[in-house]
Amino acid sequence: MSQHTKVYVAGAGTISPLGPTSAAMAAAVSAGISAVQETALLSKHLIPIKMAQVPEPVLSPLDPRLISARLPSRQVRLLQMAAPALQQLQPLLPQGVVMPMLLALPDVIADLSHPWRGNAIEQLAIQSDIPLDVRNSKAAEIGRAGGLHALKHVFQLIEQGQDWVLLGGLDTYWDAELLARLDAQDRLLLENSLDGFQPGEGACFVLLASERVAGSLAAPRVALYRPGIAQEAGHRYSDEAYRGDGLANAVREAIAQAPTAKIDAVWTSMIYDSYGAKEFGVAITRNSAHFSPAASQNHPVDRFGDVGAAIGPTLISLIFELSRRPKKPGQHHLLCCSSDTAYRSAVRLDIEANP
Repeated sequence: MSQHTKVYVAGAGTISPLGPTSAAMAAAVSAGISAVQETALLSKHLIPIKMAQVPEPVLSPLDPRLISARLPSRQVRLLQMAAPALQQLQPLLPQGVVMPMLLALPDVIADLSHPWRGNAIEQLAIQSDIPLDVRNSKAAEIGRAGGLHALKHVFQLIEQGQDWVLLGGLDTYWDAELLARLDAQDRLLLENSLDGFQPGEGACFVLLASERVAGSLAAPRVALYRPGIAQEAGHRYSDEAYRGDGLANAVREAIAQAPTAKIDAVWTSMIYDSYGAKEFGVAITRNSAHFSPAASQNHPVDRFGDVGAAIGPTLISLIFELSRRPKKPGQHHLLCCSSDTAYRSAVRLDIEANP
């Protein structure tokens, strides 16, 4: 096994406010299109709440086998979004292989959100009609950092002999109770506020391949190294002072997991509030020696809203689609994600033109 172990992206399936496929999302992001619009919901000051929403026709009907479970409406919507995103990968799935999945789910925060009811992997297998290796799968309710954080478990499965693994994430803020609680905390960016974020929703799944089978993938190949993982003691819902160590340490670890190279582009989960702007600024500044002077900084949440736990796989999907275009987005990329709770994660992604 090489010093810098890699996994490769074989394909991606995405449902986002910008379109029903990864390609549609990438085209809209490249064109500078934003899906954030006013909704019919009003804030506590009677101002319309802005949000990026997935079009209703894209959602799949809830499978009859799940109706009797009486799942919360937010969870139902997540499954309805997730199934068509996962089904986009069906033509790429190796025949006869029941794959494990690592799944990022929304944060569970006291007085804000509720834990997932039941087994998310089993429910997704039912809703999508795609068999999944439930025993070797994991789901983590840790929000934005969850997708890249889960890469740790992807590498463990690869080392245990798995050649194909699914990585996914799903989240939605389209829930009246959740939006009301965020509004009460002054977290939403509204016409009368200067600090806050714009909610979104989405689901994304990435099919990952080991180096053992990567020779079958078309060039340019997209490689992911081991992730950097850290905790931020001074997170949004902590009483401890924020010092910026969490994301900066995750970025430092992610950079160390890959061969030495100047990073051409940074992709983040930054949601454009003051906390996020400060945190990502600190992380980049403390690791500035590893970036190209012309490195771009990309925060696509301004296009499709905060997609929460879906952001890690969504960023991978976005770069994968852009790598298929004549104008490549650079070779060495850094992805970094920050949850509302303590979790922080980052990963180096390379576009390999010549396998």
